[in-house]
Amino acid sequence: MLESTANYRNVHYKSDTEYVYHVAKMLLTLIGIWPAEDTFSNNIKMYIQTTVVFFLMCFLLIPHVIYTYFDCENLTKYMKVIAAQVFSLLAIIKFWTVIVNRKEIRFCLNEIEAQYRDVECEEDRLVMMNCAKIGRFFTTMYLGLSYTGALPYHIILPLISERIVKEDNTTQIPLPYLSDYVFFVIEDSPIYEMTFVLQIFISSLILSTNCGIYSLIASITMHSCSLFEVTSRRIGALCKWNEQDLRDRVVDVVQYHLRAIEYSALIGKCLSIVFLSEMVGCTIIICFLEFGVIMELEDQKTLSTLTYFVLMTSIFVNVFIISFIGDRLRQESERIAETSYFLPWYDFPVDVAKDVQTIILRTYLPSSLSGAKILDLSLQAFCDVCKTSAAYFNFLRAMTV
Repeated sequence: MLESTANYRNVHYKSDTEYVYHVAKMLLTLIGIWPAEDTFSNNIKMYIQTTVVFFLMCFLLIPHVIYTYFDCENLTKYMKVIAAQVFSLLAIIKFWTVIVNRKEIRFCLNEIEAQYRDVECEEDRLVMMNCAKIGRFFTTMYLGLSYTGALPYHIILPLISERIVKEDNTTQIPLPYLSDYVFFVIEDSPIYEMTFVLQIFISSLILSTNCGIYSLIASITMHSCSLFEVTSRRIGALCKWNEQDLRDRVVDVVQYHLRAIEYSALIGKCLSIVFLSEMVGCTIIICFLEFGVIMELEDQKTLSTLTYFVLMTSIFVNVFIISFIGDRLRQESERIAETSYFLPWYDFPVDVAKDVQTIILRTYLPSSLSGAKILDLSLQAFCDVCKTSAAYFNFLRAMTV
């Protein structure tokens, strides 16, 4: 058995690795924050792209906030757009988090390629690919819901909204983000049309940022889950090894388990701010989107109601995905103890049995993801977000009646 695993070579490791994070790479390269190799040309390109993208994000968000809180006559009418502002702010937070932690994230990505290249057997590769497929499925589902809700919000809703009456008694289609550009006037053509198109373009960049980072999180976290699954599979196969090779095999399993723990800990460390801001921010977004659904439903605006409902659904899916993968990671790390316990370790040599017991003891502190050590990502956290957003919505509804 040692000979068969030693002779195995994964000749498809390049394509396997690309499959894991292809969507994230495509979206994050577009906005310049994909953690590519640290070369002079890549760094210059990143600095230019990130500067331009960050300026554009601020160009959209700041005037929109100024208008909403200082210029609009009926704040209740525009409270539903606060969700878009929080969504944009979350994109900026995630944008800079990835930039600040790009070295750690690049290490995680390089580890994926190394682990696919050094995989021992086809069974381990299939376990890893199955987890990658789950990550790809979550990415596809989130992309579909996000763009299905965002495109009508930015294009169709302005077209069907009440027209803006200008001083010369002509009308204009409202901007996707009603804004107050303090230092210049945009009402005149063609500046207005250019601003309209630019806002749609910038909102697409913000959406790509959120989707790309979510895809990255799903990809590397599900890969971390696969490492624990492979560890469990190898532990379950220990009883098939003869006593001569068993000691070396247990050492390999322990080392692989430690690498899985370190990999998950690195993910939690470099993305903890993203996890915290996402759980808190999504709670607020869901609250205001619920408010938007009720407002549009009361005004009997079917298309607007449907748009806000799809956006709300996408955010719910958003929170569910990040909660599910955190819960899945914890479950897979805990399952190692169960697999180890049901081994016939009492028939192993004494030193080997002690090593197995050490693995069981180590799983008493399972790997998990947390938001800045304030909250753990789990399905219970998803339920808490749903309940909290409903409570905030009831409070908001009571204040505006």
